[in-house]
Amino acid sequence: MTIGTGTFLPQAKFWLTRSYVYELDIARYGDTITRSAFRFTIHAVTPDPTFAVIQFDSSWALWNSNSRSLDRIVTEFWYKAGGVGAEVPLDFTLGYRVRPGSKLPSLFFNWSGGVRDEQIFSLPSQPSNYWLPLPL
Repeated sequence: MTIGTGTFLPQAKFWLTRSYVYELDIARYGDTITRSAFRFTIHAVTPDPTFAVIQFDSSWALWNSNSRSLDRIVTEFWYKAGGVGAEVPLDFTLGYRVRPGSKLPSLFFNWSGGVRDEQIFSLPSQPSNYWLPLPL
């Protein structure tokens, strides 16, 4: 696993319950993001073949009622310059907030100092039988 240095907001040991996080807000900076489960690939603007990979811990990302600290959610973040060669660790910022647009609790992921444009990914929600039925 290759990962850069993380900065966490409000702090690294901020504990949050997964069932109360509904979205991932990942900064694109004009690039394109593709997703496979909880692995996100950021593709540089064509014709540059450079790409970066973010891996979120799937035991956290799948819906559950467990809590975890921010510093234990991202397991990989690296890039390959020109699309080849070694995995180079990238630094990032991961934070918790209520997203202004949706008013839902979310995590945001930043990895550059450029002009931020976001791509929102919904996280799996609770199964329909999780909550007890309303009393009669």
